[in-house]
Amino acid sequence: MMTIPKALSSGQAQTYHKLEYTSAAQSYYKQADEVKGEWQGRLATSLGLSGEVTAQEFSRLSEGQHPQTEVQMVRHREAVEYQTASGKTVKVVGHRAGWDATFSAPKSVSLTALVGGDDRVREAHAAAVTVALNELEKYTHARIGGNNPAENTGKFIAAKFEHDTARPVNGYAAPQLHTHAVIFNVTERADGSTRALQERPFFESKQFATAVYQSELMYRLRDLGYEIEPGKSGAPEVKGYSQSYLDASSLRSQQIKG
Repeated sequence: MMTIPKALSSGQAQTYHKLEYTSAAQSYYKQADEVKGEWQGRLATSLGLSGEVTAQEFSRLSEGQHPQTEVQMVRHREAVEYQTASGKTVKVVGHRAGWDATFSAPKSVSLTALVGGDDRVREAHAAAVTVALNELEKYTHARIGGNNPAENTGKFIAAKFEHDTARPVNGYAAPQLHTHAVIFNVTERADGSTRALQERPFFESKQFATAVYQSELMYRLRDLGYEIEPGKSGAPEVKGYSQSYLDASSLRSQQIKG
């Protein structure tokens, strides 16, 4: 499934990049020194971004700047707070760096890939995320301002970070294969100018992107020879796991529900 929380501020995005997205603790089963991000998106390609995500490129994009030249691509608004004549406190939101679209594999898929050690399943998840992001990108719109409608551009920049553990519960980090795709708040119009994103189409397309991810994942898992059965919300589950075992490996989900 895919989730998109509220926008990240530039400070939040850079802190998460340093302490969360690239942390070796988020890649326990792969046992990497640190998580290496990967670029995706038509605008990423046109700006010369490919392969590994560097801290400098990520930081500049978080501030709305060109990743190589530092030229400001979108207006950077500082967060301010002031009081009106009536004494009411008004907070003006600062620059939004982007949105963290997170794709989470079904629990049985995570267990098969991580505990079972089948890297092909991990690769199937990564490929399904790429396909889903390609489809989601088509709904990218530029915020024009005023009474002008948003312009569909079909171009974004996404930095992907694959993790394999859930947030710890009572000191235990359960296996959970998921990918953070940070979609930066910039796109390019037909005339070549850059603008901030209109985020509403992304939120309206969450269910579609989830369906694309799940469908692609199911196809790839079946191609690997796994028997698949529908799980919650139609998510593809690898057949053979008992519900009690899946629940015992989903402490974080139970904590959120409880």
